[in-house]
Amino acid sequence: MNTEHSLLLGLDLGTTHVKALVADWQGRVLAKHAAAVPLYPMGEGGMEQDLEEIWQATLLAIREAVKKVDASRIRAIGVSSQGGAMQVFDQHGHAWGRVISWLDGRGAAEDELLTKRLGPEWFLGRIRRAHSGLAIGQLMRLQKEPAFPPGAKIGFVGDTIVGRLCGQAVHDGTSCALTLLYNPALRDYDPDLLRELGLERWRLPHLESPAKAAGGLTSESAGLTGLVAGIPVSAAIHDQYAAALSCGAVHPGDVMVGTGTAWVLLAVMDRLLEPVTKNAFVCHHVAPGLYGQIFSLHNGGSAFSWALNLLGWDKLSGAEIDAKLESVKPGSEGLSFWPLLAPTDVEGVAAGVKGRLDGLQLYHTSAQLLRSVVEGLVFELNRFLNWVRHTNLPLRRLVMTGGAAASRITPQVIADVTGLPIHVQDGSEGSVWGAVVLARNLVGSDESLDQIAVKLSSSGRLLMPGDAAPIYQQLAARYLEYLPPPGASL
Repeated sequence: MNTEHSLLLGLDLGTTHVKALVADWQGRVLAKHAAAVPLYPMGEGGMEQDLEEIWQATLLAIREAVKKVDASRIRAIGVSSQGGAMQVFDQHGHAWGRVISWLDGRGAAEDELLTKRLGPEWFLGRIRRAHSGLAIGQLMRLQKEPAFPPGAKIGFVGDTIVGRLCGQAVHDGTSCALTLLYNPALRDYDPDLLRELGLERWRLPHLESPAKAAGGLTSESAGLTGLVAGIPVSAAIHDQYAAALSCGAVHPGDVMVGTGTAWVLLAVMDRLLEPVTKNAFVCHHVAPGLYGQIFSLHNGGSAFSWALNLLGWDKLSGAEIDAKLESVKPGSEGLSFWPLLAPTDVEGVAAGVKGRLDGLQLYHTSAQLLRSVVEGLVFELNRFLNWVRHTNLPLRRLVMTGGAAASRITPQVIADVTGLPIHVQDGSEGSVWGAVVLARNLVGSDESLDQIAVKLSSSGRLLMPGDAAPIYQQLAARYLEYLPPPGASL
């Protein structure tokens, strides 16, 4: 096969959109399309999606993308997916109810009861997380419903769509880990947990390495998409690991910082460790020989958007916002911000601690307030990185993706506060680009998945800690000093 003329299709099954992207062998984007997928709030914390709507969005995204290229040259499909979004099927393979989104909170009571009964150590020894969550509580809740189908099979969005594409419902360990049914030490569903749930292994999707194809595109799916039947389709991987592939975060000591609505960290390690925070998701990496831990600040872009809206600056361009930030000296003239705006308790501080703006005076300006929000977010990011530092594994560099990566100011503040070099991915396509990396790996190559990831990742910008680093590191230490520790009275 002449791979130099091959095209690759990446598919990202996101929470709100399905994205398809076609690239050539050298990594040039040739076509892309995104199709929206609705979410359905259900009351009592419920959030659902419709499997058929996800499938139709998948077909639409692929058709619209491939119509702009010679579809006969597409040689493989890589698949990235949201994690933990669960679909129950009856004994005939028909969807029972709708997809239970990973955002759905209706299983929380069951999770709390099971964690109390079995204890945190039981969970840590199996799923590398100190408590039940996600698919576990949801399954327990659904199994109590009288209409729950006997012998029901359980699927998730990624493996289910892969199954419709190639006839084999397959995902990998990174996708499975976000269901909390996965034991990363065994690289399989945890048998003790399945026994607790009364769930036989055959009722769950097949697990496969993303280095192998889940199957070939079926004739039916080829007809629906305009692609060639038989081309390999990857197992579905979790979208955060796909994003890590997209930005080349495939070396021990790399930490990917995704700056979306919530700032999410994926720390790359060379061994399987206990979770660095109680809410971290621990798994092996999709790149060979590596492991990862995913944890979230719970807010990030949401706090920055809140500040922009509060100031009436939500319509400003990125360049205009940067100019506002640049006009303020490090330290924001004594303003200090705690970005603890999510309606949940935050790990590592006293229960009930909320956001705070401290030191406000009549002379403070709107620009100083905005910069204090950025600085507070970065101080909180550094606090999370300290948990990685406590593992005694070296932190090599940060790799920054997402909305804040486009800023001239925020990445430099991160480098100054953390004391780490930061590789800023400009214009990265994120998880869908990681799916392209998977697709290229399936076509046949002497290169490993991590080598392909590095080759296809964008060059971006490398920033080093600057002159403001000593100031910022003093301010970061003061931020930690003032946060009330767990157990403190407020």
